[in-house]
Amino acid sequence: MSIDMGKSTNKGTAMMKFAHQFQPNVILQDEYVSWFFDDSTAKSLQENSLNLNVEPVDDSQRFQQISYWYTILREKYCDEVIVDALASGCRQLLLLGSGYDTRFFRISAVRERATATFEVDLPETINNKKKYLSDKLGHIPEGLTLIPLDFNHDDLNSLDRYGFDNTLPTAYVWQGVSYYLPRESVSQVLDYIKSQMTPDSVLVFDCCSPLMTYKNDQVPGIASSIDQLSKIGEPYLFGMYSDEMKNWLEEKGFQNIEILQQDDLEDRVLHKRTLPSNMWYVVSAKV
Repeated sequence: MSIDMGKSTNKGTAMMKFAHQFQPNVILQDEYVSWFFDDSTAKSLQENSLNLNVEPVDDSQRFQQISYWYTILREKYCDEVIVDALASGCRQLLLLGSGYDTRFFRISAVRERATATFEVDLPETINNKKKYLSDKLGHIPEGLTLIPLDFNHDDLNSLDRYGFDNTLPTAYVWQGVSYYLPRESVSQVLDYIKSQMTPDSVLVFDCCSPLMTYKNDQVPGIASSIDQLSKIGEPYLFGMYSDEMKNWLEEKGFQNIEILQQDDLEDRVLHKRTLPSNMWYVVSAKV
């Protein structure tokens, strides 16, 4: 398989979800992700199948195949957490590092419950998304608030200026971000979320093993991935083993912590285990 990740990981993540729509067995339906790509990209993805059943020719292709499946499985699982949270009474959805997320449009429960949705990302990404949505819809839909913010420099407490209400039960989703931040920034974001969460709120986020942050012989293709991420200026800065993460979160006051490795997600959704368990993982927690 081969996917051009482009010049940013958030667009590359959207590209993998878009490519998934042209597979024979789609486990993550997303008719809206196409809004962020031109017709030539759609035609290319339709004409050039990812051939996921073909054995990778090298470690670099193996890494990309694993990355693709993790992206799809992570999205599927986080969708389930959101739907369950809304059914349990959460009235807001806060997507931290939203990129080109489509959940406001894609998850029917969000629309049916008129769930106020707040998307936070870097100013450049937010401005690009506003343009895509305005070109497609003519406006930003009511109930969707796009917030430009840098996790390394800006104060998350400023979210209330955009209408975010920390007294309401909220589903906090922090996906595809933690590994690009220094440990101090990761800690600050987790502390902020913990300080805002009501007892009925839920947090779901992902992290990676420290093996993802340096070249080694335990993760296939990690060397080429590190080189590519450095080239586009988005290197991995933070990783923590899952048992250490659980202890860290408990020290911060989180409860009901569940951690799913890649193969756990694969087993949950596809009922098999072929993916390694030493790369990325997803965490859910309450207070």
